Amino acid sequence: MATMIESIKAMPPKNMVILLAALAAAIAGVVLFVSWIQQADYQVLYSGLAESDAGGIVQKLKELKVPYKLEAGSIMVPADRVYDLRLQLASQGLPHGGGVGFELFDKTDFGATDFVQKLNYRRALQGELSRTVMSLSEVEQARVHLAIPEKSLFVQEGNNPSASVLIKLRPGRTLSQGQIQGIVHLVSSSIEGLNPKDVTVVDSRGEMLTRPSASDLAGLSSSQLEYQRNYEKEMESRVLGILEPVVGRNKVRAKATAALDFTKVEKTEEKFDPDGQVIRSEQKSTEKSTSGGTGGVPGVTSNLPGRNAAQAGSSQAGSQKQHETTNYEISKVTSHTVNASGELKKLSVAVIVDGVYAEQEGSKEKKYAPRSEEDLKKYEDLVRKAVGFTSNRGDEVKVVNMQFEGLPQEETAPVSRPVLPYIMTAAKYIAPVIAVVLLFMFLTKLLNKMTPSSEVRPAGISLPGTVADIEKALAGGKEMKALPSQQDEVAEWAKKNPEQAAGLVKAWMEER
Repeated sequence: MATMIESIKAMPPKNMVILLAALAAAIAGVVLFVSWIQQADYQVLYSGLAESDAGGIVQKLKELKVPYKLEAGSIMVPADRVYDLRLQLASQGLPHGGGVGFELFDKTDFGATDFVQKLNYRRALQGELSRTVMSLSEVEQARVHLAIPEKSLFVQEGNNPSASVLIKLRPGRTLSQGQIQGIVHLVSSSIEGLNPKDVTVVDSRGEMLTRPSASDLAGLSSSQLEYQRNYEKEMESRVLGILEPVVGRNKVRAKATAALDFTKVEKTEEKFDPDGQVIRSEQKSTEKSTSGGTGGVPGVTSNLPGRNAAQAGSSQAGSQKQHETTNYEISKVTSHTVNASGELKKLSVAVIVDGVYAEQEGSKEKKYAPRSEEDLKKYEDLVRKAVGFTSNRGDEVKVVNMQFEGLPQEETAPVSRPVLPYIMTAAKYIAPVIAVVLLFMFLTKLLNKMTPSSEVRPAGISLPGTVADIEKALAGGKEMKALPSQQDEVAEWAKKNPEQAAGLVKAWMEER
């Protein structure tokens, strides 16, 4: 250290200025690195917000004294406060999302006119409907516009209200017809007198989701058409699922066409069985009467005393009656059958299978070879089993081997995990260490170049240290006896140490 200090003191003023400038730049770089390390890491709080929502959130962040940044439509806050701030802002209704809702009436404005009140009510209703539609997981943003005509006492039949809904779906998401109809009925049920047919739903690409399709003209509703398409896709996925493991990925194409009967049939049937008789009721009635005795002829003479008993006669009487009734019940079967709509009438499946590509000896090119008829027969049997082939319905399955041309081969890209956050975190700790090491090496090298070293002179050789010493020796008339005698040694040393010799000469010239 003492030698370095002495060398620095012996520097010329020019080299001293350069060394101090380099040292100041290095210190400034270290300070910048340290400040960068201590800087807080900012992450996205919200992005893609409406201007009103963004302004409200920024105003709230200022009230909470939270540092923030605005970058490319995103609001950035310190990473350790992202989730806390989201919960805190959500508790206060920020962001509004679909615009202002009924909180617009939280503050009473006594000076507002009737027109302004009606306008605010419409805005609030539109905002509430937008928020409700955005609650669907597939919808990212939604806007609802209402056209509600004014009611008049002098007009009995006026224009009906209408509504339009603009939705932006999340990437990779779609809405089913059931969900679209749900949005339509949600909006129509919220407005008095609004017919679901007067509600239009449009996506962010401008495509109308509630447009009448050609199937409506054929008697099929949108839900029935969707059911048919889903059934056909299910059959296609079954074919791909059973053939792709055998022939390879992207080497098979399948299309299915299903004829479905959506007719709903209700059938009531009653059947009577004459052989199945059962006694329902039975009635039996029996009546029997008998009477008889001894006596004379009716009159006074036969009843006089002392008359002969022989003159009396005997008489007999009897009565019998029987009645029986039996009722039988014939067995009856009553059945009510409702056939479910969507019955499959016929299924047709067409499958194209690519051939085999074999490498040629001595060449990297692959030659196409068609598949055998035996293999195609096996594939067709597999497809029949997969789709539930029934010959009684007239189902058709056809498997054809054809060479694929111009079909892009999709390669499964490896799933890449984001490594940039980890690199940035590691750089905060590694970069200062590297900077300090480089700074030390730079200063050491610069000091060695700028400082005249005592080691540049060959050991054991008496040479003048500077040009001033040579001039002083010459002015004093002294002869440098050691120089001629050691000329060979100096030359030998210069050959072995060219860099040190050049540095010595350079130092002499700088002093000159």
